[in-house]
Amino acid sequence: MTETSEPGTTPPEGAPLPPVAVGENKGLVVVGNRNNITYQQGGYVVTPGLGDLPLRPALPLSTAPPAPLFGRDELVTQVLADLTDKGAAQLHGEPGVGKKAVTEAVHAALAARGGRGHILRPLTGTETTLASVERRLAGAFFGQEFLREVDESLLRTAVAEVTDVHLTLIDCPLDRSDLTRLRQTFPGCTFLLTSRYATLPDSSAVHHVQPLSRDAATELLGAELGLPLGPVGLQNLQFDHVYRMSEGRPQRLCRYAAFIKGSDEWRARIAEEPHDRPPLVDPEQLTPLHQAEALAVALSEPARRVLVALETFATPLPAAWFEPVTGGCQDADAGRELCDRRLVVRYGDTYHLTGDAAEAVRHQEWPPADAAVAAEGLMTAFAAEDGPPPPDAHLYLTVAQALRDAKKWSLTVRFVHAAVPMALAAGRGQIALQLYVLGKVAATRGGRQQDAEHYTREEKLTRNLLEGDKAAAAAALLVLAPTAGQAVTHGGKLAGYIGKVTATLSTKAGATVAAVSVAAAAATGVVVATSNSTPAGCAEAQAAVTPGNHRSSVRTSDDLAASFRRTATDLDAAAAKATDTTIAPGIRGRADELRTLADAQQRDGDGLGPDVHPDVRAALLSSKELRENIQSLQAVMKVCPEG
Repeated sequence: MTETSEPGTTPPEGAPLPPVAVGENKGLVVVGNRNNITYQQGGYVVTPGLGDLPLRPALPLSTAPPAPLFGRDELVTQVLADLTDKGAAQLHGEPGVGKKAVTEAVHAALAARGGRGHILRPLTGTETTLASVERRLAGAFFGQEFLREVDESLLRTAVAEVTDVHLTLIDCPLDRSDLTRLRQTFPGCTFLLTSRYATLPDSSAVHHVQPLSRDAATELLGAELGLPLGPVGLQNLQFDHVYRMSEGRPQRLCRYAAFIKGSDEWRARIAEEPHDRPPLVDPEQLTPLHQAEALAVALSEPARRVLVALETFATPLPAAWFEPVTGGCQDADAGRELCDRRLVVRYGDTYHLTGDAAEAVRHQEWPPADAAVAAEGLMTAFAAEDGPPPPDAHLYLTVAQALRDAKKWSLTVRFVHAAVPMALAAGRGQIALQLYVLGKVAATRGGRQQDAEHYTREEKLTRNLLEGDKAAAAAALLVLAPTAGQAVTHGGKLAGYIGKVTATLSTKAGATVAAVSVAAAAATGVVVATSNSTPAGCAEAQAAVTPGNHRSSVRTSDDLAASFRRTATDLDAAAAKATDTTIAPGIRGRADELRTLADAQQRDGDGLGPDVHPDVRAALLSSKELRENIQSLQAVMKVCPEG
């Protein structure tokens, strides 16, 4: 069963176009009604519509033997029947009551039947919404890590013929209406959901996972200790008290067993004693926190380092990333010890810290993991040619935040530069945006003004590409192409390229402007400076004229005239900061042209007559605004060339 998908490359037709540089991010970026964006091999890449992408076969479900269920075998049978008869089932209940064990048993039973499918676990630090679930499922089905939301109707059409694929959503918070839409989008799939509350519309397929009964808890504890527990043994173990404090949660009962087996009294017990009579336990040692602390203190140093790193960076870690994060050469094998002590839960090859263990680490007041060590280790691992699959991208954010808190400005700037492409490649665009903000803060605090300008620009441009509407994305493409001429004319397919760009605009006038602007960019080589030696006044001028930096609200001629005047004022301010005598006149010249345009626009109006629909009028005026912004950018770039 797949939980992540490897990014693939599927160009729309023939050989892919050369990449278009977007600041430090290279790749072709065109967003229409059908296309999406991925980040592959160091660059943004446009994908075809979902209907044109090949489906990736789902992998077989895990055949690993499930853990003992202690009285819940009938529940597994009921869930399997619901999946067969109703196409969906839901397990709900408090955290730690055993939903995971039941789910794994269901997977094993489906695997025995040849079942295939995908698991979606919640992404650390990211809200789960219907749109995010659909984007991740689309990624699983098509082998792409999409950065923008997918169109639900297109997704529904693309997977309409999919059958016999099982989908499990772990800790799914979607409400009834969202789940109804999700099932309608994937009608040929079966769904198993685990949630805290009952939300599946078909209440007959909803199962409340209760805490273990006293008898089941006794059976579990005896199995963990390897003892047939009788009345005296249970009394010595203070079982009634332990059962109440564990709230019948299997995870806590298993940790109590690990605590007992790690005690001096357990190791010192004589072989001849009755096997149902373990040593007496001090009642003061029975709180879950005390047990977790005792187990944590007794860890080997490598396991303790990993435990502290899991708490410090609040992100699950695969075993292959223990050493890069902690810096300990012996830490890679710490996972088994942490599992044996029941301080972590393992999903696949990833280790998740339990809540009690996290509280124990904080209560011990151990120093946090060293963010500088983690950053250097991660950057080294990023550069390796044959490294392991990447960790949860939330790790990059928490490491960068820790570096910021430690005021390691230079290292933060370097780490953000290395981590952003990793986050984008994983489809975590929001984390990339937050990393850019951290990079900007670090560069500013560290007195690295050129880096601060760089990260400010990258954050704005990336946000437009990932979140902007179709016109904003098209505008970003038009002005951020240092090799635009090559991209546009590659293979003599200028018309095809313009067609892709114009597909992102909603009006005929917008398409005309796009075609003119692409041709102009190809002829003049419009660029956005990425040099660290930007002359004074140029950064401000570029910001003033870059489409997408200011969302258009133009609907009337007066609005357009006001927009021209605002840009002219901003350009005047930029020119005032310029110290190079060749730069200020060029910027002021374009400001004067915009004021002339504003006067003419206000005097002559739009010339469209009174019968034009307001939305059409607004679209045409906005298109004119975009065209003049392109002209303004060209004028600025003539005097502010790329360094």
